[in-house]
Amino acid sequence: MLALLLVAASGDAFDDVARPFLDAHCVRCHGGTEVRSGLDLAGTTAASVEEDTDAWQWLLERVEADEMPPPGEARPGDDERAAFLAWLTEALDAADGDASKDAEPPLAGVPLRRLTRIEYESAARTLLGVEIDASRFLPEDVVGHGFDHVAAAQTLSENDFVRYLEAAEAVAERAVPDAEAGPPRTRRYGPGDMAGGRASRGARWLYTNGTAGPIAPLSRAGEYLVRVRAYGEQAGPDPCRVRLVLGDDSRSEVFEVDAGPGDEPVVLEARLSIERAGDHLVGARFLNDYYVPPRDGREREDRNLAVRSVEVVGPLDAARPTAFWSVIERRLEAADDREATLRSVAGDLASMIWRAPAPADEDVDALLALSSPNDGPDRRVRAALTGILASPRFVFKEELGRAGAPDARGSVALSPHEIATRLAGFLWSSVPDRQLLERADGGDLDGVEGVRRVAEDMLADRRADALAVGFGEQWLQLRVLDAKRADDDAFPNFSRRLVASMREETRRVLIDSLRERRSVWELIEGEQTFVDDRLMRLYGLGSDDVVAEVGEGWRRVRLDGTERRGLLGHAGVLFATSEATRTSPVRRGKWVLDVLLGSAPPPPPPGADNLAESAEGDEDLSLRERFERHRADPSCASCHARMDPLGFGLEAFDAIGAERPPEDAARRDVSGVLPDGRSFDGPVELAAVLRGEDRFVDAFIERLFVYALGRGLERADRRSLAAIRGTLDEDGPTMHSAILGIVTSPEFLRMPREERNDGEK
Repeated sequence: MLALLLVAASGDAFDDVARPFLDAHCVRCHGGTEVRSGLDLAGTTAASVEEDTDAWQWLLERVEADEMPPPGEARPGDDERAAFLAWLTEALDAADGDASKDAEPPLAGVPLRRLTRIEYESAARTLLGVEIDASRFLPEDVVGHGFDHVAAAQTLSENDFVRYLEAAEAVAERAVPDAEAGPPRTRRYGPGDMAGGRASRGARWLYTNGTAGPIAPLSRAGEYLVRVRAYGEQAGPDPCRVRLVLGDDSRSEVFEVDAGPGDEPVVLEARLSIERAGDHLVGARFLNDYYVPPRDGREREDRNLAVRSVEVVGPLDAARPTAFWSVIERRLEAADDREATLRSVAGDLASMIWRAPAPADEDVDALLALSSPNDGPDRRVRAALTGILASPRFVFKEELGRAGAPDARGSVALSPHEIATRLAGFLWSSVPDRQLLERADGGDLDGVEGVRRVAEDMLADRRADALAVGFGEQWLQLRVLDAKRADDDAFPNFSRRLVASMREETRRVLIDSLRERRSVWELIEGEQTFVDDRLMRLYGLGSDDVVAEVGEGWRRVRLDGTERRGLLGHAGVLFATSEATRTSPVRRGKWVLDVLLGSAPPPPPPGADNLAESAEGDEDLSLRERFERHRADPSCASCHARMDPLGFGLEAFDAIGAERPPEDAARRDVSGVLPDGRSFDGPVELAAVLRGEDRFVDAFIERLFVYALGRGLERADRRSLAAIRGTLDEDGPTMHSAILGIVTSPEFLRMPREERNDGEK
């Protein structure tokens, strides 16, 4: 009610300031029969602000950024624009119950979140020393607000619960190996179960050198018997030659497969080993492909291998206890009262894995009831561990806040264990390890300065690389590279290995930025990067450009003397924003606006989102000229006037990120003029223009804030975001400093009282 009164009270200002501004500059595109971006401003009143604060917030940001009104429309005077912005800011504050600039707006909460696949894998590794491919068990992580761990995008069906139980069983089996009474297990796979080659005629066919076989889930490290039945289409002077493989082990002898399609398959066997439990490729590797095309009236000669079946038997050797189980086993062997010790073990495991104080006696009773008292200690611990891992207390992140009086914003503090959970998820893409939980128990997370010190220690740990990679790849929208391919005819040098190098370059730059506390402005204008041999060739660099060897075939190199600067020159970014056969100035321009400036344009109107490479009648026009014709459509002009110049500024690079030669027609005009009149010529000058945009640092902090909290931004977050920005060095703001600002903010350390879901209000 208070918000309604405040908005109503601003009615005079609406009539005197807002209505004339809207009528003069907005309603032609946002009213009547034309309602662009879903925003109808014709006939609005002061009370409309509260009815749709998101739409009015969008308008505020567009006018603040001088993106609205669009080019070609009447431009407001400075005083007129400032008055409108002041009115709209006050109206939005009133709608939020924040009429006084000194008032504290309500704190936004974070809905219940579950562990992502990456977090689940890291948790199994951190807590139990177990490697698992979570994608084989858990539901796909859906992206919301740009990231895959945002609560609003997460769902969980009944079938998903079953999958979490299967994942828990798999992790427990690998952490606590079975005594394995009875004969070794045999797994058999047919052609439909295998990868590699092609299933045809009752076999898996390899038409060139490669490996055919299934991905087998193996419960522990050890020795296994690999058995393959195969035959071949023989050609050339030699029979098919094969080596058997199991995971990384391919030390079997080389077998000759001389059987043909009409013969009984040859049976090949070898004892091979794996060093860790998990999912492993097992099968046959074809070594001597042979092909001679038809010529001089002779038929072609083609040697191919057919794999009829694959079996893996084992493990054949005695179980080797995992490090996790060895500790528990010694504890049980030294116990006078084994049952009491089992209870203690189950309670300790539940406390660690549930990220909580010691569980209640009834919880421990329920965990031990999952097995029979007559079972061996390994089976009892494995059953209890399965129950712990399948529990919602592990799968979900409890963020309820402590009981107690709320503060002025109506919020309560998170418990130390809950803060530890948030820190581990944000900084390590994981869960708290035992040491972090002990620090929480010891009071290290009881105050803001304590949280800062713990966060600094966590950032110094190599596990913090997961933040740079997990946040960076999603922020930069590089996960599209997983399925992206370039046209082989247009780019014969393209390969999946090149894509892997592209991704690794960006990962290394982001990790280096975090570890070395570099200014985030280097992400815009940096004159150094990391390359391997493939990127050295793609970028046209030589030995004189190398600054330092950094190991594993990678080098730090200088980019001065090239067109590359910062992320704008990364091949991964350039390839991710291109088509398979050509560059896409619109995609590249949209990427700069959305990712670097946090100012994504609205979706295009129906039918306006595609530009044919050679539209009818446009065959003689250049790509830039076709886009200029496209912009002549008023429904397209406002957005394309912002996007296209940015995208054409990157036309110095082709679709896979190579620098175009001077004679390339697309390279001849890489200039652009922005709606505010600023101009540039090429990527280097474009980077300089972006360097002058304060908006980049603001947008970077906002995306990091969303990633840290797992929710979208709220208007109530504005003050904390401004406070975080105020703590950064204006000339050299760093990712490290922004992270510390976020983890010590009220939004990270507290929870709205009304968000508690334990029945308390």
